[in-house]
Amino acid sequence: MFQQLPNLTKQLAQIVCMTGLGLTLLSGCNSSNIQQATPDEQFQAVLDEAVERGLPAVSVTIEGRNIDFSGVAGAADLTSGEKVQQDNRFYVASTGKTLLAATLVQMAGDGLLGLDEPINRWLPREITERIPSSTGMSVRMLLNHTTGIYDFQNDGDEWDNDFFLVSGPDRQWTQADALPYFLDRPLHFEPGSDYSYSNSNYILAALIIEAVSGQPVQHAIRQRIIDPLGLRHTLQGDEAIGQAGLVHGYFDDEGERYDSHPWYSHYGLADGGIQSNSRDLARFIRGLLKSDLILDDAMRAEMLQPSLLGTPPSSYGLGINIRKVEQSGETVYSHSGKDPGYQTKMLFVESKDTVITLCASGSFGEYDEAVEQLLLEIFTLLEDLQT
Repeated sequence: MFQQLPNLTKQLAQIVCMTGLGLTLLSGCNSSNIQQATPDEQFQAVLDEAVERGLPAVSVTIEGRNIDFSGVAGAADLTSGEKVQQDNRFYVASTGKTLLAATLVQMAGDGLLGLDEPINRWLPREITERIPSSTGMSVRMLLNHTTGIYDFQNDGDEWDNDFFLVSGPDRQWTQADALPYFLDRPLHFEPGSDYSYSNSNYILAALIIEAVSGQPVQHAIRQRIIDPLGLRHTLQGDEAIGQAGLVHGYFDDEGERYDSHPWYSHYGLADGGIQSNSRDLARFIRGLLKSDLILDDAMRAEMLQPSLLGTPPSSYGLGINIRKVEQSGETVYSHSGKDPGYQTKMLFVESKDTVITLCASGSFGEYDEAVEQLLLEIFTLLEDLQT
């Protein structure tokens, strides 16, 4: 996936710092009207403004002290003009990695495998012998991106060309279909010596889940994560085949707008592969971090342990980023995702016990600018309302 975690955490640091300094005015809003409106009305207003600035559709949930908001704005389909509804799903791209990582961590906690076991214990030789230094790679290294494996999504153009142009939107990709795009490629570094985000790691992690559980990865995610947390509007890509309700996603290329819905309506590869909405993502991250419904304390401690490898030291744990914001002392747990047409932000601000989740149906260029402005306005309002 087109992953931008470093940019996200930098933005968070800036936003948290600015709100801590008392930045409480919203550009384009009348402050007297804002003060008279209810919190829900204030948040809904900034969503509506984001759509007015060009974002096709957005779903946002905010839960914290004095706040319990969930709202949507925009159109689920720009062609038909159909309005987006609370129950509509968005493709969440790399944010789906957190669900897969939690599944594997839970399986390890149940004693079905060890996080520090070599991957060649679970993957067949026809795969591992085509990965340099695979004997030195552990399951943990897959989840925290310290294997050095070539990233089939971002290290070359072959995947993009085949996915969008050659195969077309009707092909149903399997985990095995992605292997030729990163096997037999040199590593960026020796396993366990550095950090480099690679979507290929999660393809292999999914194959390990299937080898250990004896069931398709989407069944394991549903059994261990989706159903226990009651995520009623969350599907793994294969489950979404033929299911209505996915918002259309848009991106621009050389001045022309494209709809990526046909490609992602059934995308099931484990580097993303999840459709959800902001309500379900809020329930997921709070359940992950604050309940025992899917992880006990020992499992959670494993998941929230960053490798600290790389320069600067990586803050990425097992499928989740743990960032300490120096300016404010806040600890923020997060994951984001972005692919053509869709982007997602999932955040938990620990000291304020506040969850913020955002799903948008536009990505890159002006769509990104609209999302960044929306996030700034959300944090600004939160600072004002929670003070």
